[in-house]
Amino acid sequence: MREKLTELWTKQWTKHEEIIRYIIVGGLTTGLNAAIYWITLPLLRGIPGDYHIANTIAFVIAVIFAYFANKKAVFRSQTSGRLDAAREAGSFFLMRLISYGVEVGLLELLVKRWHVDEMLAKIPLMVIIVALNYVFSKLFIFRKPKACKEEL
Repeated sequence: MREKLTELWTKQWTKHEEIIRYIIVGGLTTGLNAAIYWITLPLLRGIPGDYHIANTIAFVIAVIFAYFANKKAVFRSQTSGRLDAAREAGSFFLMRLISYGVEVGLLELLVKRWHVDEMLAKIPLMVIIVALNYVFSKLFIFRKPKACKEEL
């Protein structure tokens, strides 16, 4: 029985390893983003656009962490030169800017239109943004070369 459970676990881990790693790294990135947002927001109270400023500070720090964590720990990306590395990093930051635009728009909608507390509004956005960022990373940024895809 123990051998069968071990075999099942190994098979499932192998099949879903990348998504499990992404959930872990995404959770760490989201936690970092939320912590910075929730720490800076009270410090910025009274400044016009306080929650946008706090969100931007949190975004910048979290994205820098996310790039290196996703590159190394999740997608295990290896670039073959400076141009390839620049393409990958540029794609990563461009896609994160797009997801940031989505987050800013939704944050504005939740806070200004639906009158959700600035602290609470961040929670559903984290789930949406993590999912969106995974799709961007998988499809556009850390793509496997075609030869590797065929081997899988």
